[in-house]
Amino acid sequence: MADRKVQIPWHQDSYYEGVEQWIRQELKGADLELKGKLEPVKDTDVTLVLRIPTYEEDYYFKAGTFASKHEAVLSSELQKRYPRKTVDVLSANEPENWLLMKDLKGESLRTLKDKKLWQKAISEYAELQMAEMKSVDRLMQVGVPDRRMPVLKEEIHQSLEEMCKTGLSRNETKQVMSLLPILLEMCDELDSIIPPSIEHGDLHTNNIRLVGDRLVFFDWGDASISHPFFSTRVFWHALDDLISDDSEWLGMVEEFRPHYLEPWTKLAPMKDLDRALRISDELACVQRALSWHLYITPNRKNQAESYNKPSQWLRLLLEHRVLVGK
Repeated sequence: MADRKVQIPWHQDSYYEGVEQWIRQELKGADLELKGKLEPVKDTDVTLVLRIPTYEEDYYFKAGTFASKHEAVLSSELQKRYPRKTVDVLSANEPENWLLMKDLKGESLRTLKDKKLWQKAISEYAELQMAEMKSVDRLMQVGVPDRRMPVLKEEIHQSLEEMCKTGLSRNETKQVMSLLPILLEMCDELDSIIPPSIEHGDLHTNNIRLVGDRLVFFDWGDASISHPFFSTRVFWHALDDLISDDSEWLGMVEEFRPHYLEPWTKLAPMKDLDRALRISDELACVQRALSWHLYITPNRKNQAESYNKPSQWLRLLLEHRVLVGK
């Protein structure tokens, strides 16, 4: 796959000058002063992160491509409603998708292999999702992508076969395409059990930190309004860090299911919720494949690097169905 000519803003000569001017202005408004140079922490064709030293404490600047154009305003929205559950935003520049935030400090959940803490985290995340159901219209208004079930069904119809061409064999493609009507039925069934809410899109344990006594969820660049249960699929993969053998993974997922589902029992019976989450285990693989195919890769300069991501997620769907005896 040949890379297309996608312009990465921070790879333009004049970009840093504008960024520094904005940072200085926002710091001044908070009675802070820049101390030294901006320090690149991450510079890819997807994200730019800079460390901002001040005389008080470190801050961080983050910018993303068009794929994550909503991250700055979404982070700001969530911080207003849940100041203890997400990053402390000093300023957000919505048109530029620039985010200026305090150093989170604390420790990544990935380094804290504490099963009870992880279970607490997935439960608190579910509570945040439940609380955000009332803000769905507001979030879409400020630019969070609408990937609710009608949209997802249309994306599956239009792109499933094309995604198979990113790396599946002929036999794998046949298997995936035979699932098309089942996948569409899954969309309808999920929609009938739990309404849409915020879906993080990349909820691995390096995007959750323990800061003092609070759990903080951040890095919302892949977020959308969709079925909330989809967030668990990436989190389930992170459970590899809590097991010693691959054969233990499904059992570990079973241990975590009730911790995620318990908050949702205010809306539906546990039996229905459990079925919905098991459907999500499969359908989320397709949703994530579409994320790469339609949202992330087209906005990258080095598109070849993630071209085959959709096929990897579709293969995972097939493997999961075998694992659970389908």
